[in-house]
Amino acid sequence: MNFSEIDQLPTTLQGGATYQHLSTGQVLFHRNEEPRSLYAVKSGRIRLLNYTKSGQSISHYAVHAGEICAEVALFLDSYACSAVVEEPTQVLVFPKQAFLSTVQQNPDFAIAFMMQLSYRLHTTKLMVELRSIRSAQERVLHYLRLIIPPKKNTVVLQSLKHVAADLSISPEALSRTLARLESDGVITREKRRLTLLEPLL
Repeated sequence: MNFSEIDQLPTTLQGGATYQHLSTGQVLFHRNEEPRSLYAVKSGRIRLLNYTKSGQSISHYAVHAGEICAEVALFLDSYACSAVVEEPTQVLVFPKQAFLSTVQQNPDFAIAFMMQLSYRLHTTKLMVELRSIRSAQERVLHYLRLIIPPKKNTVVLQSLKHVAADLSISPEALSRTLARLESDGVITREKRRLTLLEPLL
């Protein structure tokens, strides 16, 4: 189920859902705010993160088109993190209580919701695994092995800024690492198309 397509949703959600347009850098919600809504990304990209006392951002993960944002708010009295827009984005806004009631009353919708939560948990575990690798080169290589489709060796990357955020390294460090991998004959690059020359394990 694509949660951002209103005609795919149960009628109990369609009536109260509204669209909201967001610009790059806009904050959709702040940590500790009272959660009144859940969101599905129609287009664009939102990053969930927290901040240290010194103001350093700690990235959780990105939310892409078709995915739900702020689902944990169903069961908490406040948002657990902040949501920042990374590119022009449109979201579908659901009243929290209407969404929860639909989960409780519609088994098919509840299963689709649980499937997305399971996928989110899996991808988050992969991100934790990646960020535990100290070497930037090994971290980037492990990331490529994960995202390149089975039996393929080529992938078209999203923006380096977004990839760097996913990997918790700076865009400059990512660019240097890719250049080093290319110089060492591990990868080839043509704009955002990247080919891994080493065999996939």
